[in-house]
Amino acid sequence: MSAPRLKGGRVMAIEDAFNAASNVFSMFGVFFDAVAKEIGRQKANSFLSESLGNFGASAGKASKEQMGIKELDVKTTSSFIKAMYEGLGVSVVIQESPRKLVFRNGKCPVYTGLKNVGYRDEDIEDFCRKGPGAMMDALFKQLDPTVTYTFTKYRRSPDDVCEEEVVFKK
Repeated sequence: MSAPRLKGGRVMAIEDAFNAASNVFSMFGVFFDAVAKEIGRQKANSFLSESLGNFGASAGKASKEQMGIKELDVKTTSSFIKAMYEGLGVSVVIQESPRKLVFRNGKCPVYTGLKNVGYRDEDIEDFCRKGPGAMMDALFKQLDPTVTYTFTKYRRSPDDVCEEEVVFKK
């Protein structure tokens, strides 16, 4: 994955990507609240997990085919995560070990976008675990069923970090 390009081939700066993604998550947050008020938060969260899980599986399948992935390794996965997160304007710090990747992000467009429309921290955590977390889990299961994805830590303040990990079985 490479940096998103604007009309005329200009590379979108990471800050531009962050601002765009934050705006999208603000709009999605308003929509999600309206749905939750109509059908209940539990059912809305179930739909969120199902729909983003399906999206993650589709994205994983497409990425696997485009990249010709047979089995994930630490270096390929690290590069994949970095490109994916930077496409959303997220500077991610990745710690590599032979069988595990731990990735942390501080500035997050999901957090910022939902905070901008009044979400509380506990609601953002719930949204992230049931939405983007479900998407990432499905994406990695599709890319390589032998790896395990886990959303390990949610930020406790705006200046804190979220942490995720991918563990390689082989």
